[in-house]
Amino acid sequence: RIQFNGPYSGVVHARDFRTPACMALGNGSAVLGLSLNLLAKKGSNENCGILVSNVNGGERSEERSVQLAVRVHKTLELADDKFYVITCGKAAFARDDNSPVALKFFDGDRRIQETVYGRQYTVKAEITHPNGTQGIRVKNCFAFNKDTKKTELIDDRGCPIMDSGKYIMSRFKTASNGTTATATLNAMFRISGDSEVHFQCDVVQCNGLCPDIDERICSEDPKPGQSLGSPSEPMLLAATTVFVLNPVDAKPLGALCEDSGIRPHWLLWLTIALAVLFLIMLLMNIFLCTAMSCSCARTEIIEKEPSIIEEYDPYRSWHGSQYGSRYSLHGRDGGQNKGYTSGGSTIHSNRSLPIDSDHYAIVHSRPGSRHSGLHGHRPRGPPSNM
Repeated sequence: RIQFNGPYSGVVHARDFRTPACMALGNGSAVLGLSLNLLAKKGSNENCGILVSNVNGGERSEERSVQLAVRVHKTLELADDKFYVITCGKAAFARDDNSPVALKFFDGDRRIQETVYGRQYTVKAEITHPNGTQGIRVKNCFAFNKDTKKTELIDDRGCPIMDSGKYIMSRFKTASNGTTATATLNAMFRISGDSEVHFQCDVVQCNGLCPDIDERICSEDPKPGQSLGSPSEPMLLAATTVFVLNPVDAKPLGALCEDSGIRPHWLLWLTIALAVLFLIMLLMNIFLCTAMSCSCARTEIIEKEPSIIEEYDPYRSWHGSQYGSRYSLHGRDGGQNKGYTSGGSTIHSNRSLPIDSDHYAIVHSRPGSRHSGLHGHRPRGPPSNM
């Protein structure tokens, strides 16, 4: 029986065996059951690639293991798929739904799924949803490929295993908070030339902080069946998959990841130039729209009654006046004061008349002037002595 954190609609099957006897389809529930025939012989329809492990110094045992593929999709093979090696007879497997454990690879502070052959990486096991009451200890780590060829990394005590005179991985050191444990993979490797490598570890949950491993224990030769901790402690499986690239193939990838800028560089300058042009055009459009709005605004014309004073213009020409005046100040027409009518009149005349009129205007002369009465005329010539 397989317990998931939520509804599952993928497929679980034995690696490289998708026959009805070796697979189970998810139906949307959080629990999925899978039954495998451990005694099926090769060539039979029920054979699912069950392997018999040789442990305890090469003696053949009854422990059987199978590699399971947990697919996210029923037909597609995705990078998020998980692979586990299940060994029959392995006890004390439990799962806390509130504290699932994840196994992650880091290159510095950046999580990765693609590694480079021969480089050093950090492997971290952590509780994704810690409840604050339990700590973890990592042990029994190994790597395997699709053919279930395994390479032991950490033993059941939590101590690193030496291979060819050197340690491939250091032991996991639990953090002070107890929810994470970190180890160093000294050099990335391949298994039988495969570029896809799976890692799996057993994670023990302790009530409170787990006791740290004594270095003297790891310096001693391991005893058969020796394991630290109580068998009743709950144990979780943490697994991950990484892809191993050649150093030559990884150079462009590393340069691309290290450069956080925009490539090529001319694309950045082109984007800036287009942005500046767009800003200029936007400002011009705003200015033109504002100018058109002002010119199209409706203006009100205020009409006033004609005024005699405003229409009086001494320099305006008129057909009846040689002075350009349209109205006199004292002339009357039909009882209305129409102003000063043009003509050869003075301001004291009751009504000025045109020049071609047969009437004459009365002119008052001053005494003693040349226009006084008849008796007032002085002789123009010399006095006559006659």
